[in-house]
Amino acid sequence: DPFGESEDIEKTDEEGSLLQQMLLVNFLGSMAVKSDSSIQVIYEAMRQVLAARAIHNIFRTTESHLMVTSKTLRLIDPQTQVTRQSFDLENITQFTAHQDNKRLVGFVVQVPESLEEDKSFSAYVLESNTDGEKICYAISLGKELTHAQKDPEALAKLMTSIPLTNDGKFMLLNDQLENREDTKEGPDADRKS
Repeated sequence: DPFGESEDIEKTDEEGSLLQQMLLVNFLGSMAVKSDSSIQVIYEAMRQVLAARAIHNIFRTTESHLMVTSKTLRLIDPQTQVTRQSFDLENITQFTAHQDNKRLVGFVVQVPESLEEDKSFSAYVLESNTDGEKICYAISLGKELTHAQKDPEALAKLMTSIPLTNDGKFMLLNDQLENREDTKEGPDADRKS
């Protein structure tokens, strides 16, 4: 596809995924960054993307569905259901919500084609219709599941700590997020992978 969009071949992968969280977001922009050493990189990318949008009078945003599974993070066109962008969770190295505007969320992706000694990173900035911490929690849980699936004992422990839906997927509840924030435990306690 000349527009970089792909058909949803990954639907079969989604069906076997332990996590499927769909969130409504607006894509604000992305930019290359030099490193993924701290979340300050994301805050600076947010500042630069918002400043560039203001300077160039860009007020329209691209609405997308953000699908977080236990393997990928995908931006999906809400009308056509075509995947606009797809990232393996293992390539997402940092993610955070903005300190002041909790609707802003950013993440850093290591470009998979970059060589180990010459790593290349991109930062993506999204605006959520809800609290950005929910997106961060879903990404964190997805990354935990990715690591836990390699270790059956760790997966069993994780599955007992979070309620499941009737079909065996992880249930993400609003009050569960608030409880975890109170205790500062669980997937969003440490966001650097």
